Amino acid sequence: MITSRISEQELLGAAKELPGAPRLLVDLGILVHDPATDASEVTDLLKQDPALASRIIRMANSAAYGRSVPAASIDEAVGCVGFAEVHRLVGALAALQLAEKKLEHYGLDGDRLRRVSLFTAVLMEELAQPAGESPRRCYTVGLLRSVGMMALQILARKNGHIPPFNPGIGQPIDEWETTHWGLNNCEAAEIILKEWRLPHETVTAIRHHYKPEGKHNPIIHLLALAAGSAYDRFEGIPGEESYWEATPENFRKAGLDLRGFQIAGEKAQRTFQRLEAAME
Repeated sequence: MITSRISEQELLGAAKELPGAPRLLVDLGILVHDPATDASEVTDLLKQDPALASRIIRMANSAAYGRSVPAASIDEAVGCVGFAEVHRLVGALAALQLAEKKLEHYGLDGDRLRRVSLFTAVLMEELAQPAGESPRRCYTVGLLRSVGMMALQILARKNGHIPPFNPGIGQPIDEWETTHWGLNNCEAAEIILKEWRLPHETVTAIRHHYKPEGKHNPIIHLLALAAGSAYDRFEGIPGEESYWEATPENFRKAGLDLRGFQIAGEKAQRTFQRLEAAME
């Protein structure tokens, strides 16, 4: 029985309370995907959030990048690490900002959410090229796949009648969400990310990645594989464990084999560690 059916307006209102970096990541991804984009367009976008721009400069100057002469401005930071790495750094900061919004109704602490989100993103990026997909878009969809949970959590705080999720009873998380809100976090993310202008094929990937069977969009299967790998490494999000069975269909439709997936996981771990070091 649905205890409360939320409207699209309520959901988008909750999304406006999320930190700024995730939305900026989407806008940045659109820019860096366009080969005609120049550095000034990227730096102008980053300057819209002075605190984030300042953090990017500090990260670019960290030991993780081994610069002998520190960058003194966001223009210099973008110039020294490049568009692709700036996109990764903004994603890492987006994960950090989202982690500050604890998912207490989901029984998930912020640090674990951050690590799961960031590793899913960097693995998606590694898996993208063999599958013929955009690395930047795959990184973004991996990082933001849980944004629907974040919005539902905000609504749960405003509605004291929503009980916390109980992983001990073995109920999948999407069933619990649908019972209390009339939709699950994947459907919520679809609504939010459409509003944020994320490309259709990546929004669709989040919508269906819990149950990818029979779907033909490769990004759906990439996301199912990447999220499952993140779950195995970091114990993942409670209630999602039943979704992460890596099937022959996942590999076939993602254009991958097991060995390629394992190699991508090793590369993703190194990128993950570099980004973690840059944030210290």
